Amino acid sequence: MPTRTFLNLPKEKRLRVLRAAKKEFSRVPLEKAVIANIVKDADIPRGSFYQYFYDVDDLFVYVLEYMYGIDRKKFMKFLNDTNGDIYEALKIRFADEIDKLSSEENRQFKINAITTLLSQEGTSSKLIPLAIEKQNQVDLTYFPVEVQKQKNFDNFMNIVKMIGNVCVQKYITKQANEDEIKNYYNDCIDFVKSGLQ
Repeated sequence: MPTRTFLNLPKEKRLRVLRAAKKEFSRVPLEKAVIANIVKDADIPRGSFYQYFYDVDDLFVYVLEYMYGIDRKKFMKFLNDTNGDIYEALKIRFADEIDKLSSEENRQFKINAITTLLSQEGTSSKLIPLAIEKQNQVDLTYFPVEVQKQKNFDNFMNIVKMIGNVCVQKYITKQANEDEIKNYYNDCIDFVKSGLQ
């Protein structure tokens, strides 16, 4: 996780470092990332990098965490916009993710993040569970407490995650185009909503 020094930087400088890191992690998986590229793109001295982060693994997990925080805030807005309709909010959130993945840099970042998480080498074993948690498309904290307390909520979450993972995989491997995968996801969520009627 970032140091207090990093967190105390002006927002623009923090964002510059995060953009540079995302660019590098889009170019290559974590184990091939080059700190020199990050510091050059962020326009910071190399020594400053180590005042901000313990190592490149630390930065990788923070980038995932930062992106997750943005996505969580968006989901809360989608939930509000749909008057608390979880199923419709999930559809909007997924469409938003696919829209982001239509950018080659974002698509490649996702592929490289998955590659990193599945790799045996490079990533510290204690960082892998944290990074995997941040890569999950949806987690229970997205939902109001009263929804989380419903019977079978854990099963519901697992099904929604599986649907999201399969759909993202199909899209980033170009097995389905943008419209096809959004429609497929929406059909799957409608099926979960209605059950086997």
